[in-house]
Amino acid sequence: MFIKHSKLILFVGVFVLLAFVASMYAQLELPTPDGPYAVGRTTLNWVDTSRPEVLTEDPSDFREVVAMVWYPAEPGTGVRAGYFPNLATVSDALVESGEVGWWEAFGLRFIRSESRLDGSPAKDEQAFPVLILSPGNGTNIEFYASLAGDIASHGYIVIGLNHPYDVPAVKLSNGQIAAYDKDQWLLEAEAHQAYIAERIKVRTADVLFVLNQLEGMNFNSLSAGLIDLDAVAVAGHSLGGIVASEACKSDQRFKACLNFDGVQRGGPFSTDENSISPAQPFLFLTKEPQLHPKILERFESMPESYWIVVHGASHQSFTDGPLLQPSLVPIANQVDRFMDLIRTYTLAFLDQTLKGKPDPLLSIQTEREGVSVTTFPSQ
Repeated sequence: MFIKHSKLILFVGVFVLLAFVASMYAQLELPTPDGPYAVGRTTLNWVDTSRPEVLTEDPSDFREVVAMVWYPAEPGTGVRAGYFPNLATVSDALVESGEVGWWEAFGLRFIRSESRLDGSPAKDEQAFPVLILSPGNGTNIEFYASLAGDIASHGYIVIGLNHPYDVPAVKLSNGQIAAYDKDQWLLEAEAHQAYIAERIKVRTADVLFVLNQLEGMNFNSLSAGLIDLDAVAVAGHSLGGIVASEACKSDQRFKACLNFDGVQRGGPFSTDENSISPAQPFLFLTKEPQLHPKILERFESMPESYWIVVHGASHQSFTDGPLLQPSLVPIANQVDRFMDLIRTYTLAFLDQTLKGKPDPLLSIQTEREGVSVTTFPSQ
């Protein structure tokens, strides 16, 4: 009897181990983009010689923006490449930032993605709209590949920004590694809030600088002729969401702005509770089921805005992080559903504001499938 029980325990143990290994393998592949286009990606470095880098002591050091670009590509072109470019170079800095664990940095080399490095851009009858995407504080733009890649597969060019010293680690054009400024967390609360306000200004200037680069943009034969300069939006997650709002207020060339779960003293609009709101169509896609009445009043004053709540989601649901967490059963779960909803409502908003395709998902006040949609002005 003891031997039979031992065999049963061994069998169950092996089964659980195999299930866990299978789960880990499955979870190390990002969800497949569901748009009609294959997805290419490339990395660009832009140096803004009009702005000195304020977080280094070198007076000749200018502000640099490193962009990961996802775009519609010809199927089968380009090469398969790692999920995180320059991982071997930046791995130590990722860990030293305190934002990425050593086991997470190690695991990044095994993640698989459908996008292909330097694929040939797709040729279309119409130019592609553009979305500039700013990440959260202490989060590399690479960790938004699932969202960005899916948007690109639906006929958009997504320019994700790695803001040096605001993300865990990024390789600059001179080969140096810009490491996260983690000393910010040693500041007292009020001083840290002031620091954040200054970083938002720097990051907003990064976004506006990149917007100016679009006119002469040319990479992998994707020239300005394939970029719809009249259909550009800006989005951001967390602190990047506040940056998106500030960028919209600063430049009317942005036709729409999106904030993914970014809230400061001024709600999803600003660190300043008395600041104005963007005039462009605005989407606040969040986990937050309640907003202060003063914030709701500001939504009501805007020409076109949306407050969409994905119930049960977390702040990290907008990144790849939860998607890559292993679960015992390697099947679709709540985490996948949250990302699917985030992608769905993001595309509905972009299609409506940049492509002129009204979407019924945004047309009425509704609550379904764990999502609440509130439109402003109230209908």
